[in-house]
Amino acid sequence: MNVGRYRDIEVADMPPVVAAVLGVTLLALFCGLMWYLTRLDHTKLRDPRARARAERRKKSRRRQHELRTRRESLQRKAARQRGDV
Repeated sequence: MNVGRYRDIEVADMPPVVAAVLGVTLLALFCGLMWYLTRLDHTKLRDPRARARAERRKKSRRRQHELRTRRESLQRKAARQRGDV
């Protein structure tokens, strides 16, 4: 069926080899697109200043975690000493 100057492509009218090649090509394009979208890193910071802020924030959180762990350890140690005396 022709609509205006555009031509519809009927897959049923194609030879089987051409239809198979078209199907494999479209499937490969779709798989390639999905692979690209899953490999794309949406979380990567492009701005150098934002990257530096994120690095400082990460270091600060790590430092705070270490301090919290040490404080809790000292509190447990003090509680044990009070219980032993």
